[in-house]
Amino acid sequence: MLYPPLPSTVVPVAALATLMLVVWLGWGSFRDPETVWAPGNLSRYHADVTGCVSCHEPFHGPVSGRCIVCHSESRFIARAKPSVTTFHREVLAQRKTCLACHTEHRGALAQITANAMFNPHGEFIFRATGTGSCSACHQFSPVFGERPLVLDNETVRRLFEKGAGAHRPGRMADCLICHAPGRFENERNGQPGE
Repeated sequence: MLYPPLPSTVVPVAALATLMLVVWLGWGSFRDPETVWAPGNLSRYHADVTGCVSCHEPFHGPVSGRCIVCHSESRFIARAKPSVTTFHREVLAQRKTCLACHTEHRGALAQITANAMFNPHGEFIFRATGTGSCSACHQFSPVFGERPLVLDNETVRRLFEKGAGAHRPGRMADCLICHAPGRFENERNGQPGE
């Protein structure tokens, strides 16, 4: 099958468009590389990171060796629970990288530990409670993998009072039944802040 020849203006227009794209990417990369290349916002845990090269090696992506600059073993041992420290020592002994479990650029409220610290309430629970940590509502066992306990504190009581009983243990993961994704409006009756 023969195709008709392209009009003579196609090649110059395509070349000009390509040149404009390359210039735009180059200018944006020089002026504000984080905005041009970042796939999403950093989590609240790394909000103070000021530049891509703090975690990434140019043209190679994130490098676990850069994690150690901020997360040294001595600092980690001082701040983490013993069970978490032991777990990470075992992972490092197996020569796994930080990036095997941890990820970034998924938003300010995202958990950065893949599959290990899944938030069953969804990412917007922190905004709904005004907290920034799971431990604001839960007590975690020193045994890795055990189910956390729900605390009896002001934050938990305030949340339970909202939603006419819907905000109870065992029901929190069903947020989207009443709430639209990304908003706190109650879709059933249009009331904000439920």
